[in-house]
Amino acid sequence: MVTSQGEQRLPRDIATMGDDRRGNLPASGERFYYRTYGLKIESQLELPELPVIPPCDQPDVVVMTPGIEERLEDATFRRGWLEMGDDKCQITIEGIARYRVEHGQRILLDRRVPRDVDPVADPGDIRLFLLGTALGALLHQRHWLPLHVSALKTPGGVWAFTGHSGAGKSTIGAWLHYTQGWPLMTDDVAVIKPHEEIPYLHPGPPRVKLWKDALAALGIEREGLVRDLTREDKYHLMLNKGFQDQPHPLKALVMLGRAEEGESASLERIKGVEAFKAIMVTLYRPEMGNEFNTPENLMRECSKLASKIDVYRFLRPWSLEDMNTSIEPLLHEITRSAEEHK
Repeated sequence: MVTSQGEQRLPRDIATMGDDRRGNLPASGERFYYRTYGLKIESQLELPELPVIPPCDQPDVVVMTPGIEERLEDATFRRGWLEMGDDKCQITIEGIARYRVEHGQRILLDRRVPRDVDPVADPGDIRLFLLGTALGALLHQRHWLPLHVSALKTPGGVWAFTGHSGAGKSTIGAWLHYTQGWPLMTDDVAVIKPHEEIPYLHPGPPRVKLWKDALAALGIEREGLVRDLTREDKYHLMLNKGFQDQPHPLKALVMLGRAEEGESASLERIKGVEAFKAIMVTLYRPEMGNEFNTPENLMRECSKLASKIDVYRFLRPWSLEDMNTSIEPLLHEITRSAEEHK
């Protein structure tokens, strides 16, 4: 069911089906209700990372824990851990769980996957992929634009930072959050909903991922933090305070890069094709977008977004010791932007 605002609503009969619990999860009729990406979620699994909302009769998404077939029937795309087809997606993370995402409305989760030593996967690891890749697939199924960014609510509006893996978007976001006191909106994925005329950025789970050296530079202790499953020198922080979980208009997107040896930090406005390409490469898991949307529609929506926001390229020295000096061009432009819109 689709509302007049273009939002998909989950029929109540779908929301309450699938109560047969199998696998390692105990049977329970309890439901938990949360909000993320502007979606109301009803879940059979407790998700402490998400903001809690009152129970609702018409959730946008349900998360259930029945058993799932090992393969996605009629899949048109199969590559290792990922299968897609017919507006469905199946994600198999060995040793963790299997996730089936359907029609942008439902996520089925099954813990019965092979693992080497421990008979049961860590619940935090199970939620990590549920709130990451599985929800990302669901956003693409809704034909929204999930962006892989770190974003803050600054005095000059919402500024988002992106770049290739290792470009430092999490480091920049956390640095500005801790040194300037600006609320973080996301450090992984946020979504633009194309049916909204103003490009509101809808934040996801309040999680930050930082490398060991960035934690040390910011004076954050690693003790008690969750270590990343694939990168042992990276850690996950949950920011339940100082995190902005309401949508706000996206003002600017900044592509991050490394300055040449001996060069100081620089910030450059980019437009036209360059701005469009910057947004295209910011899409979260574009292979899912191409499967559940169309390449033509993705290009059209990215071009539209490029015309509505400011896009920049920011190059900085890689040393964290010089970070406070390196971010000066950013601070200057954000201050100018804030004064311009007073």
